[in-house]
Amino acid sequence: MNTLLRKPSANTAENVIDKFNIKELIEFERFCRDNAQWEEMKKCFAENSTVAISWFKGSGHEFVTASSKMATYAPHKLFDTLVWLNKDKAVAITMATIQIRMEIEGHLLELQSDVKLLYKTQKINNVWAIISMEGIYEKDSLLPVSPADGIKIPKEEIAKFRPSYANMSYALSKSGYPIDVNLPGIDKPETVSKLYQESEDWLNS
Repeated sequence: MNTLLRKPSANTAENVIDKFNIKELIEFERFCRDNAQWEEMKKCFAENSTVAISWFKGSGHEFVTASSKMATYAPHKLFDTLVWLNKDKAVAITMATIQIRMEIEGHLLELQSDVKLLYKTQKINNVWAIISMEGIYEKDSLLPVSPADGIKIPKEEIAKFRPSYANMSYALSKSGYPIDVNLPGIDKPETVSKLYQESEDWLNS
């Protein structure tokens, strides 16, 4: 079993402070994303940071710029956050639901995607910063906002994409975004295990 999946060890007072600061950093980064606070969001990422999610792969600062140009509103509901700490490094996993309201072929639809966001963070000049952010995709749904607004999407259109983020892939592809089909997801548990192992190796290096 990966260290990341084991019960965290007893905390010192210093560890509790660090974990709180990391949790606040992650929640603030998502808050900035949802409230168009782009300059503040950029401050959350280290200069050499990376982001790899369904519609984007690149640096943290490029991700902020790309997010600012998205036409659709995509707020996040955040749930539990767990932090594994090793001196000036930490790995955090946040459970989240991404919510996107968008129009497809004249129909107003609500996309919901359940995902774990895995962050590598590091204390740089005594301040915690995000080194990387990656998504682990679980399941999603795409429903009309109003039951009266029916839409029929051919099954084969959704079946083109990975089951753990098929509806998100379909919806984002309709908006012109390229979709990475090789992301970690529970439909391919080996991809999740690989990400956990790489994160653990980084944490202990």
